[in-house]
Amino acid sequence: MVTKLRLVFLVIVLIPQGIMFGMAYKSGLAANQYFNQIQAVCLASSLLLALGLPHLTVGWLVGKYIAQLRQLCSRVKLGNYRELLALANEARDGDGEDDMTALMRDMNWMAHQIEIRERDLQQAVSDLFQSRKHIDEQNKYLISVNAQLVEAQVNLREQAAELDHACKSMQVMAMTDPLTQMANRRRFFDALDENFQQLVCSLQPISLLILDIDHFKAINDSYGHQAGDKVLQEMAEVIQRNIRHSDLAARIGGEEYAILMTDASPEAAATVAKKIKKSIEAHGFSLDENRQVFITVSIGVCTLTQRACCFDVEKLYGFADQALYHSKHNGRNSVSVYSTATSSIDKVA
Repeated sequence: MVTKLRLVFLVIVLIPQGIMFGMAYKSGLAANQYFNQIQAVCLASSLLLALGLPHLTVGWLVGKYIAQLRQLCSRVKLGNYRELLALANEARDGDGEDDMTALMRDMNWMAHQIEIRERDLQQAVSDLFQSRKHIDEQNKYLISVNAQLVEAQVNLREQAAELDHACKSMQVMAMTDPLTQMANRRRFFDALDENFQQLVCSLQPISLLILDIDHFKAINDSYGHQAGDKVLQEMAEVIQRNIRHSDLAARIGGEEYAILMTDASPEAAATVAKKIKKSIEAHGFSLDENRQVFITVSIGVCTLTQRACCFDVEKLYGFADQALYHSKHNGRNSVSVYSTATSSIDKVA
């Protein structure tokens, strides 16, 4: 803008100078030394004014507006959007007004837009802060819930372990005679069925021993049921000491016991029966600290070896039971063996 004004002012001041030079060129003034000096000074002064006046003019015309614009920019930088540039008609669209007014109107619009954008940005920052705060609270809550879940999981595992232990204990109790702590009737016959199916049809021997305490009722009548229970407990201990680790001994009735022997020949089964009979006969059963009682047992034995598939569990038990009653009816305190080959019973001890 200043450059254009300089050209305009230069043309304006040079035109009179050109006219003056033209008029004095053909007159006597052209040879006058003082006139030429005055002309040179006027030309120099005109050139200086042409070069300097545009800047002064621009400063006079737009300087105050530029100062207002700078003040507006400073206020906007400090966040003050209320003090805008004063215009005669702020609501005008800008048609037919000078460029400076239009620029000031645009600056006011820009300040207003910056205010809106800053307000939106502050709201977005506030919303983001609230969201972050909410997320932190939710995270703390989730951490707390996770800790509770972990604790609950640990408790459930402990309860599951306790239930499993209780279940196993109940299973053991269901299969254990509470007085003697040996296998009960149910456990014994379950094992008998299982082993019978696995062994007999593969021609592996299976033996069954049934023991009954002789005249046990007399012990209860003479010394009481508590003394009889002690005899039953010691009887279980004596039996357990005289059988193999693979054998299963059980209390299947009041004073009746049974022993299941797998993979044992008839001779081996009879030997174990005789060993038990002699041990019980020689053992003094304690009734209390000062009294003992000596008892005897009757034992029946049956072993299935060959052609075992022709028999079943009930027959095996029935044969051993017949051998037991043979011992009882032939003097007691003895061992009788049922032979499946000859269907006969022999007293062996």
